[in-house]
Amino acid sequence: MRAITLCACAALALSQAGCFWRRPAEAGADGARPTPSTNAPAEPPAPPPLPPGSDARAYYERGLEDYRQNRDAAAVEAFREAVRLDPDFAEAHYRLGLALAATGKDEEAEQAFGEAVKVFEKEVKEDEEDSVAYFFLGLSYSKLGEYEKAVKAFKESIKHAPEEDDDRFYELGLAQFKLADYADSVRSLEKALAINPDNYPAADLLERARSGRERREAFLKRQEQLRKQQEQKGNANANTNTAPSNTNAPPAPTPAKSPDS
Repeated sequence: MRAITLCACAALALSQAGCFWRRPAEAGADGARPTPSTNAPAEPPAPPPLPPGSDARAYYERGLEDYRQNRDAAAVEAFREAVRLDPDFAEAHYRLGLALAATGKDEEAEQAFGEAVKVFEKEVKEDEEDSVAYFFLGLSYSKLGEYEKAVKAFKESIKHAPEEDDDRFYELGLAQFKLADYADSVRSLEKALAINPDNYPAADLLERARSGRERREAFLKRQEQLRKQQEQKGNANANTNTAPSNTNAPPAPTPAKSPDS
């Protein structure tokens, strides 16, 4: 029941709030967080502590709010409590990884993303059509740098999604870009923009993917030209080395003696 409720909530958030798993500071085309500004506004005051006995969902929601408000250390503690209370709360593991990365704890963040992968993998085995679980599985794999697995997960998410969503195609295009699969990345990002022309990270990344595709096509064309040149040179050498000698040719005539000899 908990898993069904969480997936329903996540699906609703995904359909209503595009890019809902990132706060605005994370919307770079390459998925990287920009350097924090020294002129950033002061953090809003922290909300009061949750009452004793609060459940994992309450701590998760508190962590989301802290993270959105750049209270990263508080977000870490809230998400930690969420996964302590419910170790199978997959998205809480993922968000814990984001908050840990924001505080510079990269090794701990990697562990959290790894835990997220384990739980999301279990969820998609239990429900092979869970589009939201596949989506977050892809995000978790991307955070671990396992882009081939991320691509597979995002494709499954798109396959089972109840309706087309630009965020799914953007994340697929980003993972393909990381693999230098520029042609497929261009197609995914063009699809994202066809669904939502205002997806500016997709538009920015599309320009880079097209440039990468052009460079790769030029490289492959040059490689093909060199291959043909080498092949032609090899054929010419083979013809020279295997040319038969004419052993039946008549002997050269003996020069005639001069009359003075």
